[in-house]
Amino acid sequence: MDILLIEDDDLVAKTIIHCWPVPGDHIRLLSNYSRCLRTIHSGEIDVFDGAIVDIHLPDGNGLEILRTVRRHSAIPLILISGTGTAESRASALDAGADDYVMKPFSVRELQARLTRAVAKSVSMRFEIPRYALAIGSVNCDLTSRALTCGGKTVPLTDLEARLVSELNRNHGRVCSKSQLSKHACFREYDPRDKTLDVYISRLRRKIGELDSQSVEYVQTVRGVGYRLLTPMGISGTSKTPKST
Repeated sequence: MDILLIEDDDLVAKTIIHCWPVPGDHIRLLSNYSRCLRTIHSGEIDVFDGAIVDIHLPDGNGLEILRTVRRHSAIPLILISGTGTAESRASALDAGADDYVMKPFSVRELQARLTRAVAKSVSMRFEIPRYALAIGSVNCDLTSRALTCGGKTVPLTDLEARLVSELNRNHGRVCSKSQLSKHACFREYDPRDKTLDVYISRLRRKIGELDSQSVEYVQTVRGVGYRLLTPMGISGTSKTPKST
């Protein structure tokens, strides 16, 4: 897993990193609120499989980070704290935390709790394709992996369908290339590898075969990634695309 750790206590951070029981997991440490906000607002938050956030930070509050994350992402998130009451822990869970762990804690237990939260999130992610959505005037059925418009049908590959699913999961927001590569292509993003760009181009071409104007709903955000302008389901009203 790729894990985001937000912790200002150097000893606690080193203990988590050095005692983490899964050698293959990668933990990125941020030590303050402001750096965390930049990661959240840049869209890079969804590159991570899960997050561990300390409640008390020198320049902010973990609960505020939680609320900000939940406005942008559904990433599994565990709060850690040396203080707290049953009421405050319940409030954190109500605000969207997946778990709340009190210090001192076992790193092994923390890892198990995060792994469980991530497994649940992954299970829900793979349930996402069981619906239809609209890309402009083109209907996309992710169950049958097909685009339809005006009585015509164009099939999608599994990877193209996963790209649409991930873009739609973040509809209206920018998906970074790192995020799309990880969650749709199942590999780390390499700027030298143009596979992702090729598949986005193929997806646009298929949409264009059915309706040329609907291609505009799959937007390139230069230097960052891609964005899908579409309602969550077919029954909604499509937005008017804006140029980037």
